Amino acid sequence: MVDRMYDVAIIGAGVAGNRIAEIVAKKGYKVLLVEEHKKIGFPSKCTGLVSYRIKELLPEIDEKIIQNEINRAEFIFKDKRFEIKSKNPMYVLDRSKLDKFLFERAIAFGAEAKLGEKFLRVEKFTSSYKIYTTSGNYDAKILVGADGAFSQVAKIFNLFEEKEFFVGVQATVDGKFEKDKVELWFGDFAKDFFGWVVPISEKYARIGLATKEDVYNNFKRFLRKRIKKFVQPDTSGIIKFGLIKSSVADRVLLVGDAAMQVKPFSGGGIIYSLIASQLAALAILKSLAKNDFSKEFFEENYEKEWKRKLAWPIMKGLLMRKLFYGLGEFSIGFWFSILPYFKFLVENLDVDFY
Repeated sequence: MVDRMYDVAIIGAGVAGNRIAEIVAKKGYKVLLVEEHKKIGFPSKCTGLVSYRIKELLPEIDEKIIQNEINRAEFIFKDKRFEIKSKNPMYVLDRSKLDKFLFERAIAFGAEAKLGEKFLRVEKFTSSYKIYTTSGNYDAKILVGADGAFSQVAKIFNLFEEKEFFVGVQATVDGKFEKDKVELWFGDFAKDFFGWVVPISEKYARIGLATKEDVYNNFKRFLRKRIKKFVQPDTSGIIKFGLIKSSVADRVLLVGDAAMQVKPFSGGGIIYSLIASQLAALAILKSLAKNDFSKEFFEENYEKEWKRKLAWPIMKGLLMRKLFYGLGEFSIGFWFSILPYFKFLVENLDVDFY
């Protein structure tokens, strides 16, 4: 196949990749999106629960993507329960529709896409990278790795870090649910993480958990505890977090899950991905205008910027995890015994930045 030259090649057409493609293509640059799956948004790997900031970061969001509004959360551990009211609403999104919405915007502004092509490797030239996929070769001045927690781009450029990770599984189930309330379940079925019940309506909810071991059997245990029956999971994904040492190289940026831009306590990544993708796009535009694609340029204009906004929240999230889960069920029980007396503090906690 004939080689193609692009200003930017983005590996991964999820939230981060699509958003960068849209912003850069809108300025008239030639953008390529490479996605290994043939259908955008599938398989879905996300619960889709986000803060009110989704409307600030994506003011143009199609309201059909928002499936429900949440105002309460119930925390459950053994026989202990307490409930809080949220100061600001949370929204339940159809993640597949969100990916498709952002992808279609990128294409509308001129980005090109190669679907069903798996990224394999790169070859470095003086002024570009040659990108090899299962179906073609493409040249690009800048390469963006938005290809998930086990990013191939990160591995190739020695940016990948071995960190603890959790496997999340989820099913959409029918039943009776309180439409405006999420449930967070803690226990040995989700060691060092939790199970969740996120209602889409009064009749349907996404029920799932994340853990490091025996995920399928623990999921069965949780479902039988919560809804007295088992349903095959329809969604799964990897949750990996930590503060990455470096997310850039010469002509290379990592964004989203590939850069571990994920909230450590909840595992949510949509809001952080949108924040980081906007900063990445601005750095890319500046890089193209100045014709400077060095690692040092991207450190100054992308890495420092996203870490200025997200490094401290990520560090706080990691600390919260240590305090909450550090001594296993003993520490979880301790927090459940005192937090009900400080509900006003929990209710005023910023779910994105703690």
